[in-house]
Amino acid sequence: MTITRVLTTTSVLALCAGPALADLTAQEVWSDWKDLLDSYGAEISTASESQSGGTLTVSGLTANFSVQDGSFALNLGDITFTEQGDGSVAISMAESLPFDMDIATPEGETATVGFTLNQPGAKMVASGDAANMRYDFDYPTMSFTDFTIAGDDIPDNIPFTFDMAASGLTGFMALSDGDVRAYTSDSEMDSFTLDMVFDDPNEGAGSLKMELTDVTQSVAGALADIELDMSMAELVQAGLSQTGTGSYGPSTYSMNFDGPDGAFEMAAAAEGGTLDFSIDGNGLNYGGVSNGITLTVGGSQIPFPPMTFTMSQSEGRLQMPLVPNAENAQDFGLVFSMIGLTIDDMLWGMFDPTEQIPRDPANIVIDLAGKAIITEDFTSPEYAENMNAAPPGTLEEVTINSVQLSLAGAELTGDGEFAFNNDFGIPMPSGTANLMLSGGNTLLDTLVGMGLVPEDQAMGARMMLGLFARPGDGPDTLVSTIEVNEDGSILANGQRIK
Repeated sequence: MTITRVLTTTSVLALCAGPALADLTAQEVWSDWKDLLDSYGAEISTASESQSGGTLTVSGLTANFSVQDGSFALNLGDITFTEQGDGSVAISMAESLPFDMDIATPEGETATVGFTLNQPGAKMVASGDAANMRYDFDYPTMSFTDFTIAGDDIPDNIPFTFDMAASGLTGFMALSDGDVRAYTSDSEMDSFTLDMVFDDPNEGAGSLKMELTDVTQSVAGALADIELDMSMAELVQAGLSQTGTGSYGPSTYSMNFDGPDGAFEMAAAAEGGTLDFSIDGNGLNYGGVSNGITLTVGGSQIPFPPMTFTMSQSEGRLQMPLVPNAENAQDFGLVFSMIGLTIDDMLWGMFDPTEQIPRDPANIVIDLAGKAIITEDFTSPEYAENMNAAPPGTLEEVTINSVQLSLAGAELTGDGEFAFNNDFGIPMPSGTANLMLSGGNTLLDTLVGMGLVPEDQAMGARMMLGLFARPGDGPDTLVSTIEVNEDGSILANGQRIK
């Protein structure tokens, strides 16, 4: 959370644009900075402010924030605002800027997290006018290094290093004036890297590395007066909203660990992907698609040589309400899919060396939607810390838009819709699910012929399928309609089974 807030704050404050719409003064830009910091609930202090000609110098800028379960301070150092004679104002900060975040919890525990922001060659210009200001930025390189942490119950020498860097970061943010400030922002980034290393003589050593390339984002929203210790629901209620899209190109990820119990390693790569998100009074909606994925896992803790899996596409999406509303049901949703999943031939060969089972790429799709009544702010830390807390609401409806599992020549598909009665303390469903299985008997025959499934077990499986399913229109196809009634009875194809 801290680094995200730092990036948001510094990017909002440091941003160069095309033609200026009006003469903008250094004092107006500094006032806008203070308004932005104030909108995040910051308490601002400076060592001095001085004006010389068209240059305003702010020395020793510090912003103190209250956050959930603590507080932190950002020492932003010395900043100059220089009027350039064309109606725009150039903004300069130190190329190397140490950050110290002093965190104090309500229980009295303290800690200091430190790192250095390096931004050599950064260019930042503000343009427009006091009511509609635009910040453009150009960071050839930006890195966070020299990570440190110290405090109560924290060892003096933590065997941990953390470095994060971006290159070729350019873009803009344009904001309107007012109590709730509308804004738009676009940016591009050549690459983003993350490098974490852990090395402890007793526990073991490991690393985590990630690189994203060709990153883009486009965001629009509204900034309201908020406090960083607000819950997500409270932020939305205060007027915060955001919607955006993003994309990335070829990317890699790797993780390895070698400890007393053995070694583990994993590496992944993707050709690229997209994401989109929104957060407002309707809740959170976040989803993304990754394409051309390769995953390799191995290590002494896995009883196989390194194995490789590939996917043509993977998708995930989460939609959920945030703000409690005891009167009206709100929408939620969940989507998860893996398309074109191929399994390492070595793994196939362990139980099917003669390739009797079709090795077509597998597909897994789960697409759910529904409605729920939210009565508690489950995004607040107080709710999360209460292990005995009651559910934050009630489940009202679930719609199964699609379920698909295709593997080894067989495919199971389905959909359905259910409503829930919450009068008994637990949600009691009623509704219908439609299922279809294709190629199931053929696959079962193959497994019996290979000796992987005994004949008596196969016969039992077919008898069980006969209770729930009936032949479909196509060859080797079974269909089933499962009905759950309000009285608790369950029917399969019209026959009561409970």
